[in-house]
Amino acid sequence: MKIIIVGGGTVGTAITSQLAAENHNVTVIDTELSGITELSNICDVIGILGNGADVSVLKKADAQRADLIIAVTPSDEINILCCAAARKLGAKHTIARVRNPEYTELMNLMRQDMNLSMTVNPELDAAQALYRMLRYPSAAKVETFYRGRVELVEFTLPAESPICNKALSELRPTLKSRFLVCGVLRDDVMYIPSGDFVLKAGDVISMTAPDDDLTRLFKAIGIFKQPIRDVLILGGGRVTYYLETLLARSKIGSTVIEKNKELCYTLTEDFDCTVVCDDGTKQETLLEAGVEKADALLSLFDNDEQNVIMSIYAKTCRVPKIISLIKELSYVDFYKEMGLESIISPKSITASNILRFVRAMTQDASSEIESLHKIMGGKAEALAFIVKDDIAGITDLPLKELRPKSGILIACIIHKNKVIIPAGDDCIQKGDTVLIVTAGETINSIKDIVS
Repeated sequence: MKIIIVGGGTVGTAITSQLAAENHNVTVIDTELSGITELSNICDVIGILGNGADVSVLKKADAQRADLIIAVTPSDEINILCCAAARKLGAKHTIARVRNPEYTELMNLMRQDMNLSMTVNPELDAAQALYRMLRYPSAAKVETFYRGRVELVEFTLPAESPICNKALSELRPTLKSRFLVCGVLRDDVMYIPSGDFVLKAGDVISMTAPDDDLTRLFKAIGIFKQPIRDVLILGGGRVTYYLETLLARSKIGSTVIEKNKELCYTLTEDFDCTVVCDDGTKQETLLEAGVEKADALLSLFDNDEQNVIMSIYAKTCRVPKIISLIKELSYVDFYKEMGLESIISPKSITASNILRFVRAMTQDASSEIESLHKIMGGKAEALAFIVKDDIAGITDLPLKELRPKSGILIACIIHKNKVIIPAGDDCIQKGDTVLIVTAGETINSIKDIVS
């Protein structure tokens, strides 16, 4: 597909690298020559210097024949104008990044009138991911499917866990829960495991289970953490604002430390939370705010290094759950080696959402991508498909007779609102939602899971 990306910042770079890797024809527009040059060299894409809201620049990028325009500049207004102009020129689809909370309701009302195919909000996406991680503190990462009925969780297996040195085939009778191990990351190598795969201490495990089985499963595995009731948040920016709207519906109390007085006033006016107007990097401020008694600490500063340092400090205070906001993913593996287990990346989440939309544009009518998540440090994908038609060689065939491609696992089937953790005699049927985990293979349609 011919895709134009307006904005070569952190989000634009993440999107560009993923779409270029899937062999799309990508053009990047940006006002900074250095960013365009770097992207052109790394990703082998066309770079154009200019303002994406300028019609002459859009014409130079051949927007009139584009399949998709993605506007992700730092300015919401430029993104909206760019998409509106591109549609007038003839672009088939447009996606705009709109981050300002004040625009959220407006965009929901006017998206169709403005001919926007999709809007993305990295800070809102990050807040939703944070909220899921607070709901399940035992997991380092949580992705939800089928309206929250199915959870895909990641965690590091501790040496004292009773499932260490056990083959996967031994686990179901022992744990007495419905679950499926979808992937194992060991020594930076990703495995889609079979029944004879033996788990080892230090493995990063991706596991799917129904929502109502997770707590029992965590207890049986030996990684259960008490529910979070009190969270300390460092930084009062947009991610925190969106997160507070979610926390307001829960039983989780929060204290926010933010030194910008204007942000503090906004939070105190809009939410029932405790706000400390001070520097969240100061030890005395943290101690006075109760860091040693907090159930969780979220370091959500705009600076990655600050978030890493404050997360390490929280570990010395023995805070049970620590989540770090990291924008630059180059050092994520290094940060994890330092003991930062739960890391959230707004640009990565947004790039995955856009990738799902692009894949949906190229698929056939037999299935529809409902959601797509990068998991296991980006080494695998979890995709939920709605099966819209009968498909020869896939539907109404026992899974034990199905021959999926190497590196592909059918992780879950939702049939008539019933969550099925599949076994050999289960079948995929028309109307089902199917969760697929894949390592290395690009999947655009449910048909792609078989050779």
